[in-house]
Amino acid sequence: MLDGIRSNAQSFWVKVAFGIIIVVFVFWGIGSYSGPKGLVASVNGKNITELEFQRAYMAMEENIRRSMPNVTSEMLESMNIEQRVLQGLIQEKLIESAAEKAGVTVTPHELRAFISQLPYFMKDGKFDPDTYRDVLAKNNMNPQKFEADQARSLLPAKLQRLVTAGAFAPESAARGLFEYFAERRKVEYILFPAEAYKEKAVPTPEEIAGAYEKDSAAYAVPAKVNVEYVRLDPSVMGDASSVSDDEAKAAYEQRITQFTDAEKIRARHILVRVAPNAGEKDVAKAEAEIKALEERIRGGEDFAEVAKVSGQDGTAAQGGDLGWFAREQMVPEFSKAAFALKDGELSAPVRTQFGFHLIKKEEHQDAKVHPFEEVKDKLKQTLASEAAGKTLEEKADAVLAQALGGKSLADAARASGSAAVKAETSGKLSQEELPGKLGIRESDAQTIMLASPGTVLDSAMPAGASLLVVKVVESSPQTVRPLDEVRGEISSKLALEKARGLALEAAKEARAGFADGKPAEGAYEVRTSEAFGRNGFIPGLSTDPALGLAAFGLPDVTPAWMDKPFAVSDGAALARLCSIEAPSDEDWKKAEPAITASLAEERALNMFQTFLAQLGAEATVKTYNSPYLNRKSR
Repeated sequence: MLDGIRSNAQSFWVKVAFGIIIVVFVFWGIGSYSGPKGLVASVNGKNITELEFQRAYMAMEENIRRSMPNVTSEMLESMNIEQRVLQGLIQEKLIESAAEKAGVTVTPHELRAFISQLPYFMKDGKFDPDTYRDVLAKNNMNPQKFEADQARSLLPAKLQRLVTAGAFAPESAARGLFEYFAERRKVEYILFPAEAYKEKAVPTPEEIAGAYEKDSAAYAVPAKVNVEYVRLDPSVMGDASSVSDDEAKAAYEQRITQFTDAEKIRARHILVRVAPNAGEKDVAKAEAEIKALEERIRGGEDFAEVAKVSGQDGTAAQGGDLGWFAREQMVPEFSKAAFALKDGELSAPVRTQFGFHLIKKEEHQDAKVHPFEEVKDKLKQTLASEAAGKTLEEKADAVLAQALGGKSLADAARASGSAAVKAETSGKLSQEELPGKLGIRESDAQTIMLASPGTVLDSAMPAGASLLVVKVVESSPQTVRPLDEVRGEISSKLALEKARGLALEAAKEARAGFADGKPAEGAYEVRTSEAFGRNGFIPGLSTDPALGLAAFGLPDVTPAWMDKPFAVSDGAALARLCSIEAPSDEDWKKAEPAITASLAEERALNMFQTFLAQLGAEATVKTYNSPYLNRKSR
């Protein structure tokens, strides 16, 4: 939870840390000046203070460390964090100024709506003010600062929507893009299988030894450790018998919403996509299409069959079946229309952010409250686990103190006060295997690998909801498998490489004998590939894209064969382009909404980047000789 809270509190800096937002700094002529103490820079007269810079720097570094647990100080220094932070703050000031000029603000309603959907602040599936204040307090934050950070992080997106409101993708451009990427091609080819040359491709002992020496890292056996550990898991430490019926009944009444199944319906839908910011022409086209489908269904056609052919989302193959869902699981416009229907009734077209929908309600379930006796046992276990969780760190410290004091982990485990807590052994594991086996973080796995045998790690390690007390029992260093053990493996690999080389030479020789660029009639077995796309990967023939890309480099089908052979999965091949397949109108119809929306989004992004670049070009930016611009990562 803490990581998520901090990420939201610093979301602007999460983006800046990985270069997502900053786009204009390279266009600015930034001068360095001697300035007032306490300032790092100014942007059109708006100051960037050293305190502001320091907070942003710490936020960025923290997010990098969280995303890259094994990052070193040297790696951090190579990232030029101080320059990234400066760029981010400059852009932030530019965006603030532009928003002020345009009268754009994040309203209290928008801020409240955003924060209320964050899962950290929910209780029983709903935003809870007490939980909100409590979570922030536990993470050393106050609502005013957190909300100011959220408003600032939401402002760029709101300004972007204003600036790019006019962005759209003409149908001709979207279709041209679609036809370019959806085009498929086929080649005729003559295969020269490597298998035919294996007898001539047997490697010598010297070649095997040389390959082993050259690629010995491939035969390395990683360092491994065997650890003994005590897992303190509140879900097994909690004793349900310690919870009375009265306590459980009180908790049941407080948490009644947890034991209430919301009203649900089962429905089908048909979606005709249209982007939220689409132009009037595109909206009218989509609306006409959905109304035509409505008319067909009201005229007697089966809804599911129409959905299979005309639906434009992942439910189409299932006849538009959405299964059972509650109101809050769908966007408000959709839920309002769907829940208002009677069983078997068809809705009028409904517009949402995804496009136009037709909805057919099939079944309905009323809300249901599970009685106390039905959930009592499970609730008691939950309460017992929660109680155990509250003292988990205290119990882990007690176990750790016993282990550090020289007790065996089996004896130390008794300090937890729970008979369910026992010492376990991992068996020999590598650093890569430890997180999966123990459920720990990669950074903690690295700590374990660095510890000497007999060492009890001096702090408990988080593993999901549990805490682990860990002792390294034994370790073995990285080794390399001996040549005799891998000789057969190397021999097979070299034989295949040599056989492929011989196949390639045979294909070159054959191509040299073609008359007018074509093989003699009946001289070779000519096969036809499956259709393939612009990524160049040809199903059943080659995962190396060279042949496929060469085929897409040709302007048209030609009887002449390509003048060189290509390495393929089974050896080598000579080929010629024999077919170009354009996508059909039906293919375009299905893809049009998604392609148009994607292109419009890309154009909007480009438009916003141009806007930011212009802001930067017109800005007066001064940087001062602050020590914070030459700091080192901790």
